[in-house]
Amino acid sequence: MKPINVFPIEDFLDKARIAKKSGQKTLALTAKEYNDLYDSISMAMTRLTGKLDQTLSAIVETKVPDKIEIKMDGGNF
Repeated sequence: MKPINVFPIEDFLDKARIAKKSGQKTLALTAKEYNDLYDSISMAMTRLTGKLDQTLSAIVETKVPDKIEIKMDGGNF
């Protein structure tokens, strides 16, 4: 599996942190920056969704008993 290029995400977070600290009201990105950010976020979300699907499939395939019995008593009141 090819590693995800997270540099555009890190770069955006750095710029956003600096903008927040300096009180900027806007944050501008170039077309290349927002395209790279879009691609990185898309790849990360796609990869996470795939991992979640695999995890859920493994959980569903695990045999769960048809019946679960719970016993309760009042303890020592």
